[in-house]
Amino acid sequence: MPRLDPAMAEILAMLERRALPPYETMPPATARAECEVRNAFWNADPPSLAEIEDVTIEGPRGPLHLRLYVPEGAGELSPAVVYLHGGGWVIGSLDTHDHVCRRLARSSGLKVVSVAYGLAPEHPFPQGLADIVHTLRWLYEHGASEGVDPARIAIAGDSAGANLALAACLRLRDAGEPLPRSAALVYGVWSPDLDSPSHAAFGDGRYFLSTATMAWFWDHYVPEPSGRGDPLVSPLFADLRGLPPIYLSAAELDPLRDDSERLARRLIEAGVDLDWRLWRGVTHGCFQMSRMLPRAELFIAEVAGFLARNVG
Repeated sequence: MPRLDPAMAEILAMLERRALPPYETMPPATARAECEVRNAFWNADPPSLAEIEDVTIEGPRGPLHLRLYVPEGAGELSPAVVYLHGGGWVIGSLDTHDHVCRRLARSSGLKVVSVAYGLAPEHPFPQGLADIVHTLRWLYEHGASEGVDPARIAIAGDSAGANLALAACLRLRDAGEPLPRSAALVYGVWSPDLDSPSHAAFGDGRYFLSTATMAWFWDHYVPEPSGRGDPLVSPLFADLRGLPPIYLSAAELDPLRDDSERLARRLIEAGVDLDWRLWRGVTHGCFQMSRMLPRAELFIAEVAGFLARNVG
């Protein structure tokens, strides 16, 4: 069994003492409210930035909310990263990942655009993905009005957000439209396989994310199992040629680890410029845990450095 990072072990022990009910025991709306409460702990004492602005644009289904993070020293027209929060396509928000976006902006020197895409089950596949593709198209056309250089846009996300980031690249590629200059994908969801060795080893609930919770997420995002083989739902099954440089990470003690390792192999076979990292001794969700996990700062800096080098 892999060795837990001592700070990660302390976090898991804290969560065990709190005996928090699993999200799959709640209705989605209740789970979202609970997610906000739980993540408030990780978002305490946020680092300062030059500017943070909430922006609303017209989306495919009505108003679409974005949050723009501007670090010190950013020019009037600067490169930016579109960031997509995790949460299994069902929970999570601009607020739950506020701390990550702030640190990513500070560490990279890039503006960050966080997207409040539609969540399932009210907005199942492909509605959240459509929000993200629309946001990218809007930035390509109108980004300069918000100080974003349309020619220098990258994309990033964690967990379900990583899934959506890669799916957005695939959709734009297939449409013959401009792609983000690079993509950073943090412990993403790449297929509906819940029977992998990593699910067997780490999916019992002791390592932050459980197989049962993932099943609950899938049941809301794509209720009909026959639809989960769509390459935009499960990018592990996609033609991966023609994608921009990709940073791909997996947490060592994560039920999703095997799928990331499979995706890494497929990206290499497809000729994609890949920066692959296995984060040892940590679990799913660690990217948000810098308050107690010093290595999370290093992970954010690693992602930020890749994006800064590859945004053009």
